Amino acid sequence: MKILFTGLLITTASGCTQTENGLLFGVPDYEKREIAVSQLDLDIILSASKLLENEAAWAKGAVSQCDESAGKFNLYCALELASIEVMGEYVHRQPALQEVRFAIDDHYRERWTLHRLADFNGHDETTFDDVKSVIEIASQRIKSKLQRPVITH
Repeated sequence: MKILFTGLLITTASGCTQTENGLLFGVPDYEKREIAVSQLDLDIILSASKLLENEAAWAKGAVSQCDESAGKFNLYCALELASIEVMGEYVHRQPALQEVRFAIDDHYRERWTLHRLADFNGHDETTFDDVKSVIEIASQRIKSKLQRPVITH
């Protein structure tokens, strides 16, 4: 089976896409780049960035079980807590989190296998600056989308 690298995801010649949920036929809606964002998404990103204000606040590791009592956060947990703070709940495929996942795909695709946020955070080569970089990329993408005119029919 021939594998094509699309820059977004790995797509096979059979039309399947490798995601965290396994090999899927086509590209699932939650993996499409032109997702609608809102101010809440920007607020989530800004809140997560604040939680990861400096390297002392960063917990390196590939865990997706969060314990905020430690006062240190990995990327996944910072985004989860920020989502709860901003929206009152955690939504796994919230556009803010998807934008961070897309930034990881675009710049660090080789650093995850099963769980983009946790695997990337815990990868041996990932630094605090890399984590802050994907947050900043996601922030800029959300800001750009928020500035686009809304088209109504």
